[in-house]
Amino acid sequence: MVKKGTDILVWAFVFMAIHTLIANFYLPKLQGTTTIFFLLFLVIYLMTPDKGRLTNKRSAESTTFLVGILAIYSITTFFNLCPPILLQLFCLMYAVFFLRISYELQVRIIKCFVWVMAILLICSVVEYTIYETTGWGIVLGQATRVTEVRETHFVNLVFNLINIDPDYGETRFQSIADEPGRIGTLCGMLLFLTWRVQSLRIPFIVFVISGIISFSLAFFVLLGIFLITHVRVNLKKLTIGIAVIGATIYVTYDRFQEMIVERIMADGADGEMEDIETIDNRTSVVFDKYFNLAFENGQLWLGVGAYNLPKQINLESHGGNAGGKKWIFQYGIVAMAVLFITFNKVFLRRLRRKPDIKDYGFLIAYWLSFYQRSDVMPPYFIIAFMAIPIIDIIEYYDNQITIWGTKRK
Repeated sequence: MVKKGTDILVWAFVFMAIHTLIANFYLPKLQGTTTIFFLLFLVIYLMTPDKGRLTNKRSAESTTFLVGILAIYSITTFFNLCPPILLQLFCLMYAVFFLRISYELQVRIIKCFVWVMAILLICSVVEYTIYETTGWGIVLGQATRVTEVRETHFVNLVFNLINIDPDYGETRFQSIADEPGRIGTLCGMLLFLTWRVQSLRIPFIVFVISGIISFSLAFFVLLGIFLITHVRVNLKKLTIGIAVIGATIYVTYDRFQEMIVERIMADGADGEMEDIETIDNRTSVVFDKYFNLAFENGQLWLGVGAYNLPKQINLESHGGNAGGKKWIFQYGIVAMAVLFITFNKVFLRRLRRKPDIKDYGFLIAYWLSFYQRSDVMPPYFIIAFMAIPIIDIIEYYDNQITIWGTKRK
């Protein structure tokens, strides 16, 4: 059993995951704090007692992950002269450290992270609801997100960033993350975990509600895959899940109709579905032109580099570009193959049993979400991904660990 001295380490892992989820333009998040906090996290990790007992002797998982990601960074460094930035190296070290600690500690981190996320989202949903219905809230100031394409302005509440740009349309829930899609994607991934662990029923409900009111199309895709791969579970649990989903959609029906249904259906009276190019808004027409040109001249195999995208893309695009296509343009098809093999191999190695439909369903959902949001390395996504293959171990330790990741007496 792991000693209580590891409680600080558990909270250090959870804190870094939550910290990297928070938008950089959230006013209380000061610039430069990520580096300071990561160095503090590194000190805590190295100074945690009983190091030998913390380290998982089966280091193949962390070694496979480290070699795979370093191979990707090496390709973009040597061929495109674009070495990884400091934050990417931080995220890689976080993932390797997580994979090297014992499974018991991993479970404690996973469980604590889920509950901290759930409590944060409960506070966010309550504040968001009050502000949207009454206009009242504790305003910390106005925050601005600056990208290469535009500046976006937000009202910065305590637990929410509220977009106030007039051309944005209806406000979507995003808590204190940089955009609604990030919250929607993370909530969708966490459904696969929280549904199967007895003590995580409340977080499951919170993630369903949060995902729906984010009106993220990615969340609804993940939700659909989740329901398809979990139809054979207990009828009572399934009924509760469907009731929560149905009630939330009913309450938010107008916005659901506008932001989800109308996005995938034609505006005309015939009601026919739009083509995939209309539904898929992750990249602009200008980006797709340069992407196809790079494929035709063979430049797409090794990519152009993370910071070497043609300037015309940002100059001529009316919207931003993100997701899997942008990642492939930057890092290349070869790197994409390495990433796919690395994550799947680590997943199956951690599984240590024959995969079932739930495992395959999660992997399908994960890689579909990659197309929509390709930042797979942040700590919060690492925790969500690495939790699923050890879900049997999580269930085994469930009653022995509190919601805060500490050992029960």
